[in-house]
Amino acid sequence: MLSKAKSGALSTRELDVAVEAITRGRANQGDLYTALHVVGLAGSPAQAPAVRQYLRNPSDPMLSRLALQVLGDYWGMSSELLPELRSFLAGVDWDADGDVRDIAISITGRHLRKARGPADLAQILMNIADDDSEFDLAREAALRALATGLGDSLLETSSPAVRVHIGSAQAVNVLARARKRYARQ
Repeated sequence: MLSKAKSGALSTRELDVAVEAITRGRANQGDLYTALHVVGLAGSPAQAPAVRQYLRNPSDPMLSRLALQVLGDYWGMSSELLPELRSFLAGVDWDADGDVRDIAISITGRHLRKARGPADLAQILMNIADDDSEFDLAREAALRALATGLGDSLLETSSPAVRVHIGSAQAVNVLARARKRYARQ
């Protein structure tokens, strides 16, 4: 079903089966993850309530990550996720590997680009980028997200393989421009 969803060939009946699986939670974890991915690719915001139930899933943070990605990235519902984004940016204790936080950082950057705020989200990203106690990859992700929010295509990639060096002229420039833009709000 996943390959059919990716290619746009999923039938309405198959989508209904996937929606039923996530609504009722009637699948083992791997199948549930696949069903959620299928709904994300082939579904629509009409299925948001079924997807939302997985946003806070301490037993499987990767399901939470995918739910956030479906709602925020696939379906463009970041405006409806602001409380969740704030919470995940701050970090939740059950996201031990930072997978949910990582996608929240990325979604926040795209949200800032689209909505130009709210400024507190940008401030959270700036705090992460400035915090020496944060892992470098989290700081770099926050810098990429800020750059995305500012419309800077040079740092827009979400790949951690593209390193944004903390303290580089580019990083300093992104932080200065972000401070200037969001201080006015």
